[in-house]
Amino acid sequence: MHLPESCLHILLKRFNNIWTTANIPHLGGRCPWFQFQNLGRILLILPTIGLLRSRAACVRLSSGCSKLEEKVAAAAYFPERPDCSKATRLRDGTCVFSAELEGIALWVTEIKNLTKYHTNFVIYSDILSALQAIQSKNFKVKDIRRLFSLIRKFPPYIHISFVWIPAHVGIQGNENVDKLAKAALNKASYSGKLICWSDLKPKVKAYIHTVYQTIWDTEGANKLHEVLPDLGEDLHKRGEGAGRKRETVICRLRMDRTWLTQSYLLKNKEQPFRYACDSLYTVRYILIECPDFQDTSRKYFTVTELYRLFQEVSPSRIFGYLKELCVHRNI
Repeated sequence: MHLPESCLHILLKRFNNIWTTANIPHLGGRCPWFQFQNLGRILLILPTIGLLRSRAACVRLSSGCSKLEEKVAAAAYFPERPDCSKATRLRDGTCVFSAELEGIALWVTEIKNLTKYHTNFVIYSDILSALQAIQSKNFKVKDIRRLFSLIRKFPPYIHISFVWIPAHVGIQGNENVDKLAKAALNKASYSGKLICWSDLKPKVKAYIHTVYQTIWDTEGANKLHEVLPDLGEDLHKRGEGAGRKRETVICRLRMDRTWLTQSYLLKNKEQPFRYACDSLYTVRYILIECPDFQDTSRKYFTVTELYRLFQEVSPSRIFGYLKELCVHRNI
């Protein structure tokens, strides 16, 4: 759902600048964020008391959230009137991003009761991703659409600024809002807000991974299971940066699909067998099991499991071992 362009123009006028408060050396004095239309420059300001003094005429509000295992809570704190502060427990499994947006929404909802006496408001938040989502007008996020619909109802003279406070930098309001959110974790009742589908996505992925992992664990006789017992691991990254040729060789060794061990299939012959060791001629045999190669392998690695070999030993050492055996060209 997208709002008409005329509505966006009106909504953007409701927002003041997003002020960022941080000392980020690698950004210098230039902020890379995209600037709002019809708004002033987006400033990058050092975390000093000067910022608070410059916004002394504004009503300063703090939003925050807290998460303990699966419990999540959001809070909104008003330093001048603590009785107006709010805290609510969200449904278990809600992500920090959604919880922070809920804390901001609590204040935006409460601001309508304060517009009789004030026109400028500053909301402090320590979740940068939430402020960036507001700034980028990411209307795919339901909480962002809800936030903009609330602000649209304000009179044109109402101005709201968002200030990013990393690690709170000692601001009392943000310290208190954290305490308020932590206390709300023990509430027995939840807010009426349903959990967003994007917050459930990681849990669904984890459940699917568990199901497939259980099936994969029953394939103990599969030689690929020994190389990749955990489906969540990416073994391909172990060969990255080693060059195209070496990446290909490492991949073939993991899969046990090498010319040295599988060429008998193309030649229509029986699988090679070492009668001296009473063992089939496989990648595991060449890299780990063969007693004739033990002295050579100790120069490069000491692992005794094929899985640990590709996890812990660098590709260059495996290549050095294959070169010394003069088999690296037959992989």
